Amino acid sequence: MEGFGDRLRRLRLAAELTPSVLAHEVGVTEGAIRQMESGQTKNASLVVGLRLAEVLGVDVRYLALGEDADGRPATKNRKSVAERVTAVERRVATLEKRVRAR
Repeated sequence: MEGFGDRLRRLRLAAELTPSVLAHEVGVTEGAIRQMESGQTKNASLVVGLRLAEVLGVDVRYLALGEDADGRPATKNRKSVAERVTAVERRVATLEKRVRAR
């Protein structure tokens, strides 16, 4: 059975993020990410878990427990990296329009 650390590592690799980049995005040290992935830290704090889930594009319940919000086992990351990049590009375009409108 896949534990929190294994799931975190798999999701990080699927998102093509290094431990250092993920740590920077979440606001923790690279060592903290490595400890979580290795199992030295069984679970992240609530705030760190929420940030991890957001950066990795998954439901926080999936990250913590390996199941969807309805309690069923989840099988994959909800959003691909390409989908997340597209979403970020849309946000940037919207922000650029707002800045130009000022």
